Amino acid sequence: MALASPAEDVPPAWHAGDSTQPEAFRSLIQGIGVLAGLTHVAFCALFFWAGVTSLAYVNVGSVLSYVLVFELARRGQVERAWALTVLEVLGHAILAVAVIGWDSGFHYYILLVIPVAVISSIKPVGLKAATVLGVMLTYLGLDIVLRHQGPAKDLPAGVVDGLHYFNVVGVMVILIFLAGYYYYLINKTATALREMASTDPLTQLKNRRAINEVIHREESRVRRGQPYLSFILCDLDHFKAINDTRGHDVGDLVLKSVSKALAIGVRDVDFVARWGGEEFLAVLPDTDTEGAKLVAERLRTRISDMLIEAGAQPFKISMTLGVATMQPGEGAEQTIARADTALYDGKRGGRNRVVVAVS
Repeated sequence: MALASPAEDVPPAWHAGDSTQPEAFRSLIQGIGVLAGLTHVAFCALFFWAGVTSLAYVNVGSVLSYVLVFELARRGQVERAWALTVLEVLGHAILAVAVIGWDSGFHYYILLVIPVAVISSIKPVGLKAATVLGVMLTYLGLDIVLRHQGPAKDLPAGVVDGLHYFNVVGVMVILIFLAGYYYYLINKTATALREMASTDPLTQLKNRRAINEVIHREESRVRRGQPYLSFILCDLDHFKAINDTRGHDVGDLVLKSVSKALAIGVRDVDFVARWGGEEFLAVLPDTDTEGAKLVAERLRTRISDMLIEAGAQPFKISMTLGVATMQPGEGAEQTIARADTALYDGKRGGRNRVVVAVS
């Protein structure tokens, strides 16, 4: 029985983009809502301290806006949350620069919208491009109109300098947050995708691709002198009859029930995978033939004791298992082939039994 290539059992490409990336952006918008809200609380204090009470009250409104941003994102209304964020940033920056001048540095916050817009999950792409272009044009227009224009309210130079450096540091902190938080979300998503790529969707056991990686790793350990590597190949008895007479939904229930029983019935250091169809493979590191036989018998008993509750007619199932331990000079593929032969010897011998492969 040949081991599957690493390309097998990889989930379709749609897993990567249609659900996880929007979820990451939703979480990012929630994070922005929290961070921006706290920043505007600080602005409230600064403006009250600077005597610009009108902008202090504007910042109270900004804090409330970001509370709404967070709530909209939490409810899944990401497009509305993002639109409100863009409008608040642009409106607040334009107003602050017009009132207290370009040197205050509030215009820097407009630039933060661009990277977030680029990585956003907002569709269609044309809307994303229009947002980026609109923000760029707004910033350029603000630069042209207000950079050399005096502020509507003169503040002491020390106050303006304080606001300027507060905003410079604030923008740096927000950039670090955006980069770090999005990296965290993408890394988390990548980990989830790797898990999906290695998991059988029905049984939640390792799939054939993932167990092959385990087999190759454990085989290398044996070749480096680690003792023993055993395999148990398990096959449900009369599974086709279950599907034919009770339906595929009941068949799926059987597979899930058996998978759970197998996973519970082995040690934490062992591995169980769905090998294909109704066939399962257990990989037992540091386990000799006698130990593997005991595990196989425990699994067989666990399965035969199960009662499948399906409708008004619960029923019993059974499983036949073939056991083989890797021998000197033998590859894992050959060992599994011997376990497969032992399994079919058990099928021919009456099923619901454990058969140890001939060395």
